[in-house]
Amino acid sequence: MICDVCGKRAASLFDRIIENGKAVEYAYCEACYCGLLKIGKTPSEVARERISRIGKECGICGTTKEQFESSLFFGCPECYREMREVARAAIARLQTGGTRPISSAFDRKILKTAVEKDGFKTADECTAEELTRDVVISSRIRLARNIEGRRFPKIMTAADMGTVDVIKGAMRAADGVFDARILTMSGLSKADKKLLLNKHLISLPLANNDSCGAVIIEKGDSSRISVMINEEDCIREQCVADGHSLGAAYEKMHIYDLALMRELPVAYDKEFGYLTSCPTNVGTGMRASQMLCLPALERTEAIDDVLKTFGDLYGLTVRGYFGEGSGAAYGMYQVSNSRTYGVAEKDTVELVISAVERICYLERVALEKLLKEHKTQLLKGVRDSYGRLAYAYSLTLPELMEKLADVRLGVILGELPIKDMAVINTLIEKCITSPEITTDGISDEERCIARANIVRKLLTEDK
Repeated sequence: MICDVCGKRAASLFDRIIENGKAVEYAYCEACYCGLLKIGKTPSEVARERISRIGKECGICGTTKEQFESSLFFGCPECYREMREVARAAIARLQTGGTRPISSAFDRKILKTAVEKDGFKTADECTAEELTRDVVISSRIRLARNIEGRRFPKIMTAADMGTVDVIKGAMRAADGVFDARILTMSGLSKADKKLLLNKHLISLPLANNDSCGAVIIEKGDSSRISVMINEEDCIREQCVADGHSLGAAYEKMHIYDLALMRELPVAYDKEFGYLTSCPTNVGTGMRASQMLCLPALERTEAIDDVLKTFGDLYGLTVRGYFGEGSGAAYGMYQVSNSRTYGVAEKDTVELVISAVERICYLERVALEKLLKEHKTQLLKGVRDSYGRLAYAYSLTLPELMEKLADVRLGVILGELPIKDMAVINTLIEKCITSPEITTDGISDEERCIARANIVRKLLTEDK
């Protein structure tokens, strides 16, 4: 028998007492029994309390059921095993939403050969590639992983950091996948962190973790892969790709993930899957997301109904441009899966792709409605906004993004000199990440003038 006090050592002493009219036997190891007597505690009372807490607290990190229910964060991978029923209930409560199967009838409708036709194409005349090309700005795969025997970052101690060299293992996993370099949060300036945030290579929680936060990123100015160390989870791997490229981003991240698991003991449970600090990510630990621009749905006042419907059917989560906690602005929406438990990674990728293609179809339908009912007003707004940007001396970021929503529609309609939506996406990125915008010490007025210079140059070059 095992000691009822420590739950680890073999019992050698036994105590039979009467509780509520029934005989109950407790078992103790000699160390626990003698230790409790020395400090004046009754071994049976301590044993009873410990037994009553089985399944309600983690014996490894000390996280209790009450603490978890208050924060919705576990303390370590072992919490899932020691509080299995608590974890099951939390997953059932937190991971909701549908996973409607792909509709082949709809796919046949939009995944067809392009119609040879001059001018604006209706939704039914477009291929899936044409529908998504002008709406999907970028695609991202993010995988949350943790290490066996290591507490999650929120309660990590110095002892945890020395258990496994996570950074070295994560760097070794990059060999042959991407050319990596390591940056520590404590070694970065505020401007450097802001630049990485704007490029979506790090998150705000990681940027604020100067004690043990780090990021491994792909070398070069066009870096699209990053591996965040000690964010909400021990490791968060992510890959961002331009346009409707979710499948390509997943394949690249999957290769890195397999290499990571060869280098480090990733926390995994046969029932729950990959163990994460919050049960909202447990299972695959994957968020597959795409950034969309949906100005036509906004202007026809259909956006709320569309997003709610797709959220219910497909189990999607919709956020703003900067991810969790940010609201939608200027027609920009980040659409991602909300379920990670009980689904396969590839199925999730296919589900998000399918849902996004349907949203893009509806965006095109909404644009058709605007053309039919408000053509003059629509085209006037397109040309006025383009002229404001093409000849601007100074531009605030909100003003830029507002005008670009019109310009995007003008590009789709073929009403402007800009022929490729990639120009607009490049313009946004440069106006957020260029040194003349992000450098510390310059005034807001100087940033606005620099932003206008960037916009004028890009619009002129495309003519």
